[in-house]
Amino acid sequence: MKILVIDQDPRTRRRLKRVLENDYIVDFAQTASEGELLAYSNAYDLILLDLYLPDVNGDDFCAVLKSRLKDVPIIMISTKTTIADKENALNKGADDFIEKPFNSRELRARIKAVSRRRGKPTRNPILSVRNLKYNVDKRLVTYKGKRLKLRRKELQLLEFLLINKGIVVTRSEILENVWDMNINPFTNTVEVHIKRLRDKIEKPFNEKYIETIHGIGYIIDDEVE
Repeated sequence: MKILVIDQDPRTRRRLKRVLENDYIVDFAQTASEGELLAYSNAYDLILLDLYLPDVNGDDFCAVLKSRLKDVPIIMISTKTTIADKENALNKGADDFIEKPFNSRELRARIKAVSRRRGKPTRNPILSVRNLKYNVDKRLVTYKGKRLKLRRKELQLLEFLLINKGIVVTRSEILENVWDMNINPFTNTVEVHIKRLRDKIEKPFNEKYIETIHGIGYIIDDEVE
């Protein structure tokens, strides 16, 4: 299960990271503009959305997200917890509302409850390219049925490439979607992780999946040889 957290408070983001990262794949955004970019370019199973964002009202942003991501549950989180606030959030499309500071057990229970109510996502959880398959829900990568061991960032990088299969993705798009939005643009972390991914999904099987488009970025495709 993959969760997007959109919250401007660094303390809340750190706590959510501790609470969720062992059970879920979690991405973080600090603003609505960052969150929107991530939400529309990745397949998330749930969004945790702060009521107070620096660039837009959380309620209004919830309505915007719901207009395009109808099947993705949204749980609003806020220190403001009057009945009117909760009613407004639910009327704007939120599936649940939890107050800060939240209890970690309650949060995990609410995530499971909302996921059960919404049912299984309609998206296909299996992403594939030729003999390589990635089950997003199980975080399981296989080559001809044989399980491959990938680290979390390698899984996220592979998922982003597979979601955009047949499309060249730029280095900056990878940084924005797989890593923190504020990461140093001069870092070589993309190149390092691309090499690690190739060493695990290409080298052992003498197959090529990821092509470097010099000066632009990378592409994964059935036609890459």
